[in-house]
Amino acid sequence: MAQRLKEEVRTRIIEAAASVFADRGYAATKLSDVAQRADISTGNIYKYFENKEAMFDEIVTVSIAAELLRRLRARIRDIGRLEDWSKADAAGSASARALLSFWVDNRLAVLILLRGAEGTRFGHVRDLVITEMQRLATRYIQQIHGAQQVPETVRFVLHKVFARTVDMVGDILATYEQPSAIQQAFATFWRYQLAGLQALLRPDHG
Repeated sequence: MAQRLKEEVRTRIIEAAASVFADRGYAATKLSDVAQRADISTGNIYKYFENKEAMFDEIVTVSIAAELLRRLRARIRDIGRLEDWSKADAAGSASARALLSFWVDNRLAVLILLRGAEGTRFGHVRDLVITEMQRLATRYIQQIHGAQQVPETVRFVLHKVFARTVDMVGDILATYEQPSAIQQAFATFWRYQLAGLQALLRPDHG
């Protein structure tokens, strides 16, 4: 019984820490914040974790960060192969479904990576996600239009578009917890985003 209680407390601490990191970010989170949300004393946390970093490492792992980037790259490449980008939503694209499923299953960890990891070894991931989307979109423009160089103004706009995309992903994951609500929100967002991206990257389409 005592061992079960310890496991339950440890699980409660991890769940509370994930929630606080997602709400406030790693840098702004204090152990007392986690303790309050877990409904335990701050001193009790030290029975399970040496420090805040140790808790973070239980929640956000290298494998989760790597999988986020892998599924994102697959998603973007899949869009580029389609003639009609309106069909690149979860209903019409396996890579979109896989990415959405990953976001749902790892909601808080993804949310932390996209806007709460400053001060950790994953603090660069948000910028990396934006840069990677911009890089793949730029390469797509070069391939489709045979351009050696993409104008600086286009690269600037792409960077801003994808920065706002990351913000929207974070906003949806922060606002909704139920998978069905997350899926509905992304269906609405992708309907808007995909039309805009195709107009931007394929102005000659149609």
